[in-house]
Amino acid sequence: MEEALELARAKDAKERMAGVERLHKVLEASRRSLSSSEVTSLVDCCLDLLKDNSFKVSQGALQALDSAAVHAGDHFKLHFNALVPAVVDRLGDAKQPVRDAARRFLLTLMEVSSPTIIVERAGFFAWTSKSWRVREKFARTVTSVIDFAVAE
Repeated sequence: MEEALELARAKDAKERMAGVERLHKVLEASRRSLSSSEVTSLVDCCLDLLKDNSFKVSQGALQALDSAAVHAGDHFKLHFNALVPAVVDRLGDAKQPVRDAARRFLLTLMEVSSPTIIVERAGFFAWTSKSWRVREKFARTVTSVIDFAVAE
């Protein structure tokens, strides 16, 4: 995983994209839980990648975070305050795949954590956002969580 993180931090966009893809594959294939230091390194790297100009890099970072959330356990909760605003911001991205990846990641966070905690933290940033897309996508995300909860 360290090699993929280093590649994802490269200055060249193609190398970053390759690093993000590799990171996602490593996390998808992994069956072991992630340590606290691994989660911290991953989150730090992905927070930078979420600001990348390439939508594919941002999308890949969200997919990697989504895969990691399942393996991270409680270690991920320590980073909610940094992650949630950045992910909510990507709900308003100009590219649909990035918006969808951000929505999937928020749903995954709600599954591995508590939906109430995520909705409260993300809601503050979503409802006060200037972007109508962020507010709309967040409303759809919350609606799908409620629909899922009612269906059970």
